[in-house]
Formats: sequence, C-alpha cells, structure tokens
Amino acid sequence: PAPFLKDENGEVTDIINPTYEEWIQNDQLVFSWINGSLSQSLLSTVARYTSARAVWSSLEQSFASQNQQRIVELPTELVTTKRGDLSISDFLDKIHSIADNLSISGSPISDEDLVSIIMSNVGPLYENTIASVQARETPISYAGLEALLLSAERRLTSIKQYPYSSDSTVVMKATQG
Repeated sequence: PAPFLKDENGEVTDIINPTYEEWIQNDQLVFSWINGSLSQSLLSTVARYTSARAVWSSLEQSFASQNQQRIVELPTELVTTKRGDLSISDFLDKIHSIADNLSISGSPISDEDLVSIIMSNVGPLYENTIASVQARETPISYAGLEALLLSAERRLTSIKQYPYSSDSTVVMKATQG
C-alpha cells in the first residue's frame, strides 16, 4: 500500500497510511523469520536488503540455477544408485528420496520404472528374489517389491546369525543311531 493517504481530491497528504504501517510490521516479521533461518554465510550475502521480498528474491536467484542443475542430475543419480553395503531399507529410502525429489521438481517417475531400477541395482545377493519377481505373470508394485526385499533381507540376516552346520547334523544322527 501507499505510505501516505490521499485527500478527497486525490492529492497525497502527510498522513501515514495505517495499512502501510501494518504491512511494514508484517514484512519485518517475515524478514526476521527468513534471516533467523539462514546460516551465517548466507546471512552475510543478504545483509544489505531491508525487506522480506528483497531477501527472498536474492535467495531465489542464487539457488534457482543450482536447483535446475540438480533436477538434471536426479534421473542419472536414480539410475546409478547401487545398494552396495547398504541395508535394503537404507537403499530403498535412498531411491525413494531421489524419486520424491523428482516428483517435487515436476518429473515424477512411474512405479514400473522405479521397480525396474531397484531390481537392476539391488545386487547379486537378492538375485533369487528378483528372479521370482520376474517370473510372476502380473507386474509387481513398488510396495510389493519393497515387502519382498525386506523379507528376503530378514531371512538372509537370520541365516547369517544361525548358519547351518554339518557338525550338528552328524552329532544328531549319531545320537539317534
């Protein structure tokens, strides 16, 4: 709003517009919220601005190009993310996070593509699970694949904790014989 009120003839007076004063208070409140949320290094880059809009515009301009570059990188990151030493849960969280960022950026990925990427990158330890999924007549959903992989991980973990020992089998047979 205009800082000063106008008279009945449309001439600017020296009377301060009360809506302008309220707007200034709100602007300064938002201004302090923005500044309060910035790191010291970012705060120093916007210190010269005096309104919330000016600070926001400066930050938007600074980060817009980085965001565009990040959007371009996300599909490649999604396709090249391997499980490696990650647990299935951590791997799926990482994949899901990248997919969420793609969706937020306006380039959502389909469930079918996500399932395909996961099956390609989950690693040889889960080859039997992937083979059973591929043998299905109907496509599996992301949620279904997630449940199967988590179940397979639990089985693998329990096998590692209680490995099969041929010695215990021999002892059991000898005592039964």
